[in-house]
Amino acid sequence: MGMKIVLLKTVGDLDLKENKDTIISLFEDSNEDVAKQAVTSAKKMKLAEATNPLLEKVKKEDFTKNSNSLSLYISALGELPDGKVAAPFLETKFREKFNNADMRGQIALYFGAVLYAEAESALIEVAFDEIQPTTLRCYSMNTLGKLKSETAKPKLYELLDSLKKTAGKLDAKKAQSLKIYAIGALVTMGDKEVFQELNEFARDDDSMVRLRAIEFMGSLKDPKALELLEYKRDRDPSPKVQKAAKKAIDQINGKETAQEEEKPSEDKPEEEPK
Repeated sequence: MGMKIVLLKTVGDLDLKENKDTIISLFEDSNEDVAKQAVTSAKKMKLAEATNPLLEKVKKEDFTKNSNSLSLYISALGELPDGKVAAPFLETKFREKFNNADMRGQIALYFGAVLYAEAESALIEVAFDEIQPTTLRCYSMNTLGKLKSETAKPKLYELLDSLKKTAGKLDAKKAQSLKIYAIGALVTMGDKEVFQELNEFARDDDSMVRLRAIEFMGSLKDPKALELLEYKRDRDPSPKVQKAAKKAIDQINGKETAQEEEKPSEDKPEEEPK
């Protein structure tokens, strides 16, 4: 087993596509770790031939349980050539509310990877449903941003307004995650009105919310943000926020190198207490 895993990893690292048939056959290996490594190697090598066999494997999985393996398989489908072929099947699983929330969250991210616009209504239903788990809602908002959903846009602003009005009443981690992902979705959409929201959340009591808002300002490269960013660089009580503000200023002024440029970080949102 150990040798199989090492060889599969090596084949993937070296992009030895002449071994593609062997890699795909090992999707059905009796050992789960071997099967996972086979999928990981196929994903890394972008094997078009692996898409349909992997989809058939995914169809046999139990979506009602949290599974690292299934999460990997769904993620791989999002990166394989023609991976969008799995979208109708996965949309059905996403809409089935009895399925595991983490698996539904992985499917939401998959929709964003393949830009599956047909899932827009299902994603909106989940993203703005207060009884759904926070991570699932956040991942749905993330994908709605990638899909540039015009229908979701006013709902994102309504959510942000609601979060301002209920400040201190929601669980702090839940509120933090919802704020960050709602703003992130609007930034991804390229919405011109989001700058005002960023201004407000750059002054939020939560240092992580301030940090993300400032990172988003840097990615937008809008000179209107410089005055606030300079203040945050010099006066914010969080050293991390100060550092992010300095980097955002450099981004806006075009002083960073290509190697230094990074996307705003996206931590996995924490679930609200059970």
